[in-house]
Amino acid sequence: MGALVDVNVLVALMHARHVHSAPAVRWLARLDDPGALAVCRVSQMGALRILTNPSAMKNDVKNASEFWDGWDQLMEDERFALAGEPAGLQSKWRAITAALPRGKPAETDCYLAAFAIAGRHSLVSFDRGLKRFAGLDLTMPA
Repeated sequence: MGALVDVNVLVALMHARHVHSAPAVRWLARLDDPGALAVCRVSQMGALRILTNPSAMKNDVKNASEFWDGWDQLMEDERFALAGEPAGLQSKWRAITAALPRGKPAETDCYLAAFAIAGRHSLVSFDRGLKRFAGLDLTMPA
């Protein structure tokens, strides 16, 4: 299976002034296989939320139409495909979140790690904290 793209990589690819934009673009340029990159709905929603949030983006905030224009451009690239939830996701997600200690929130990272593991994807992210998930194949663009 291909690589599952994390929210932070989508944001970096969709916003040229993002701190990780250059490494994300370099990493993407090295890929040439059609369908090599899977994007799940949760990553899509996260990118939409961040890119249209003035608290996160300050003067670089996008409106929803600008997001959708960028999204359409990204998805026209044959390397990207929207991925449905893989079989076994629910049990992987439950196991990951059930192991969290009291007071530790079950954030989106848990879902994305479970999605990647269940779907046999690597997870492409700039988040080094994802290394905490056993069995996760993590790719960090450089």
